[in-house]
Amino acid sequence: MPELAYVNGTFQPIHEARIPIEDRGFQFGHGVYEVIVSYDRRLFMPEEHMQRLRTSAKAAGVGYDFQRKPLLPIVEEGIGRSGFTDAMVYIQLTAGVAPRAHLCPPDLEPSVIMTFKPKPVLANELRRRGARVLTVRDDRWSQCYIKAITLLPNVLAKTEAVRQDCDDAVFVTESGEARECTSANLFIVKDGHVRFPPRNQSVLHGITQRFILRCAEAVGVPMEEAVISLDALRSADEVFMSSTIVEVLGITDIDGAPVSTGQVGPVTEKLHEAFVAGVRGRLSASA
Repeated sequence: MPELAYVNGTFQPIHEARIPIEDRGFQFGHGVYEVIVSYDRRLFMPEEHMQRLRTSAKAAGVGYDFQRKPLLPIVEEGIGRSGFTDAMVYIQLTAGVAPRAHLCPPDLEPSVIMTFKPKPVLANELRRRGARVLTVRDDRWSQCYIKAITLLPNVLAKTEAVRQDCDDAVFVTESGEARECTSANLFIVKDGHVRFPPRNQSVLHGITQRFILRCAEAVGVPMEEAVISLDALRSADEVFMSSTIVEVLGITDIDGAPVSTGQVGPVTEKLHEAFVAGVRGRLSASA
């Protein structure tokens, strides 16, 4: 089936979609985004994703009226039109179209852009062996809780990681604080306890991360929000990442050195199993 796009009120094949040259998203990266997936044509945690999008839009000065023009009906219609059973929906809101100037005109009508594609399937080999990651200096801006479309540092970090035969990169501050991957949240396991970086302005507040916290509680895995040093990252018993696309994915190599035994650990596997079961449970409850 052809991939689908939605641009300011119109559905069309993705290869036909166009945006104006003076859209502020294109000119300045003045926009925010969200990624939602569907399992068996049902959206996973849609309200949580919409709340994060509202938070990002407000913080970035994108004045979209979510109450008067809700986005979820458009998302659901797009999934129906696409025909994809398991879909990935990319939602982008930009500040709108105006002559290029740094100052954004007041009361500008935001642009709404969406794409509908099949949900990526993680290779079994990658899930089995775990990801290899490269640590890189975190030189992004300080407001990473905003899911902004300005992702050049993430793109460059991911590109360098792949160039060095890794799967992803982990951002680490000058002071040695490990924060997150280029598009996923980070966790470590030590003595059966899971730690994840503080959900402050410096990291994205993951929706999948939040769901994993519930899953961990359900299966009796203790979780703690705490600063993770680079030394703690490298000496952990297990390391894993989470995101809408990878779900729960073990990290088994950091900067060319194995994490513990170099194998995906039992806590990571247990939480991935709990995640899959939790998704099934939510879908059954909504059926």
